[in-house]
Amino acid sequence: MKKNYLLICNKSLLLLMPVVLASGVLLECLHGGSFCRLDNTCWVSLHIVLSMLLSLFVLWHVRLNWGDVCNWYMRLARHRSRGFRFTFIIFLLAVLTGLLSIASWLCYGHTPLGGWHGKIGLVCTFFMFGHTVRHRRWYSKGSRD
Repeated sequence: MKKNYLLICNKSLLLLMPVVLASGVLLECLHGGSFCRLDNTCWVSLHIVLSMLLSLFVLWHVRLNWGDVCNWYMRLARHRSRGFRFTFIIFLLAVLTGLLSIASWLCYGHTPLGGWHGKIGLVCTFFMFGHTVRHRRWYSKGSRD
């Protein structure tokens, strides 16, 4: 049963990650302008919703692989890959700056914090992509079972 949930979660992550990246790049290119007859507020809102959904799937993915939240710190501390630890930390930083960016966007509109969040999120996406490529054999094995 856990393997089925993990397969659903991972395939959802594979679908969401490029969409969130594309919406972030679109926001960077728009500079507050409109696109396809939709104003910037619509695109920012869409990016926020998709990013939150992606973050929830990432947390579900970690929960399915590592168990209860109280075990995560020890698992992360003992993990032998520095790149994995960095991916986890940069993800948390992207989420934190994203939440702060939402608050500043609601109060003041676009701020430099959103730009920093975009750059951190782009680095996070590259590391998440590397993590996906590193575990690509799981998808071929997981889809046959």
